[in-house]
Amino acid sequence: MQLILARHAEPVAADPTPDGAPADPELSSRGRVQASALGWWAANNTGEKITEIVVSGMRRAQETAAPAADALGLTPVVDEELAEFDAGRSSYTPVHLRLGSDDPDWQRIQEGFLPEFVDVGAFTARVRGAFDRIVARHADAGRESVLVVCHAGTINMFLALELALGRPLTFPLDHVGLSRVLVSRSGRRKVRSVNETGHVAELL
Repeated sequence: MQLILARHAEPVAADPTPDGAPADPELSSRGRVQASALGWWAANNTGEKITEIVVSGMRRAQETAAPAADALGLTPVVDEELAEFDAGRSSYTPVHLRLGSDDPDWQRIQEGFLPEFVDVGAFTARVRGAFDRIVARHADAGRESVLVVCHAGTINMFLALELALGRPLTFPLDHVGLSRVLVSRSGRRKVRSVNETGHVAELL
């Protein structure tokens, strides 16, 4: 089987919530166009044989997956464990608005490391568990694919685990960029590509 990992499309910023509730921003207008491009790609690349779409519980991931799900006639499977490392925070600043920032958390991300507020062990465990569950459901899938729409940190952590990398945030991933991991029937995994953007290059 093949895991096709898609980072969500561009979201809007979310100011701190008055009651401290978790921020869960929607897609920006550009993000909606990017999500439509992912849907077009899914509809016009039937050779990928996508039989399931899995999304995190976060709004930006679900809105990104919706056009692809509609195009393929699939109902996305929601896995809350695929959420980004900042899930639960009361505000959200998209990456494109953080460029050049001297914020310590952003500096760590730029260096390939998770912010200090993240429980690295817990995040690692839930990412590993989420992808292990997907693979287990499709152990006998053959050449079928699963489209997983989630987050840059989540995808990076999974790729770091598979490639035995020391930095959990090694790869700069574009909005709606695709990364592929092949899984054999014996369970062996191989990272095939990282951050393919041909389907959305003009929208980044």
